Amino acid sequence: MAEIHRGRDRVDRFEQELLVDATDHKISLQILGPRFRPVRIDGHATLRPGALLVWYVWPGEWYEIGAFHHRRGALLGHYVNLIRPPELGVGRWVIDDLFLDVWVPAAGEPVLLDAADLEDACARGCVSAEEAEHARRVAADVLERVTAGHWPPSLLRRWPPELVPALRLHRDHPGTFYAARLSGRIIAYGLYLMGAVSATSIAFAGLTDAFAGSRSAQHVWMGTLLAEAILLLPFALGGRLPATFWPRPALTDERSLFIATLASGLAVLGLNERAAWAGALLPVYATLGAFSTIFAVCRVVFDRAVPAFALAGLLVTLAALWILL
Repeated sequence: MAEIHRGRDRVDRFEQELLVDATDHKISLQILGPRFRPVRIDGHATLRPGALLVWYVWPGEWYEIGAFHHRRGALLGHYVNLIRPPELGVGRWVIDDLFLDVWVPAAGEPVLLDAADLEDACARGCVSAEEAEHARRVAADVLERVTAGHWPPSLLRRWPPELVPALRLHRDHPGTFYAARLSGRIIAYGLYLMGAVSATSIAFAGLTDAFAGSRSAQHVWMGTLLAEAILLLPFALGGRLPATFWPRPALTDERSLFIATLASGLAVLGLNERAAWAGALLPVYATLGAFSTIFAVCRVVFDRAVPAFALAGLLVTLAALWILL
């Protein structure tokens, strides 16, 4: 529950879903209900029922930022609400509004809102002169950052509203979240490496005699591939490659991974010529075993839970590898 205090005698209460409860920032989700009366923000954007509002709040800061989205998902803009440092209690937030706001539309110029309301609040003694001046400085800083192209803040770029399912997964099942993210980055690493190997091999084939029997050229080619593999690995695992920027919702979980592993293991048992298939299946089972291990470790570390399906999938994988070998 968020309580917004505007002056001495106005309190608005809003139900919000807490998505992130970190010590240095909070992220909450508010979906406007059917009884919400449409509100026009500027000459172009209007908040209507069904709109999705993701609020970013920082303890100790004099502002909060709302990423406002149309109910169909299109970004309307960012609403910067100037406030006193909020009281972020468990289950209840108290936010004292300082009336002044900045609206940064998805397309168009930023707009300073409610400057007259701030002046009136100062005249009525609801806001001190020092607080009003501080609010104006913060608003000016926001406008300057938008004009300079330093907008939105990094936290909003890291967690755009379309990642709400990922935030919920991170909140409720952190072990699965981190295991899925790491697995996804490993898959992305493999894809990037395949592309790099292909491009490099084509270049060496066209520009050198590495594939025509030259030992020295082959050594340079293989050394280049090894260097690419080493250089790409930290960028992929650190989430610095384009396909790994965002912590997307899980592509899988330990239960579905176990089902896939079990089905593949039964296929191995049904093969008549296992030795003939070993070369093709060994990398598959090595990968499944690695992912099962990642899920098992992350579930233990982050969820403090026994990863039964991940362990079972790992055992099936080891059994299949034993049979193939």
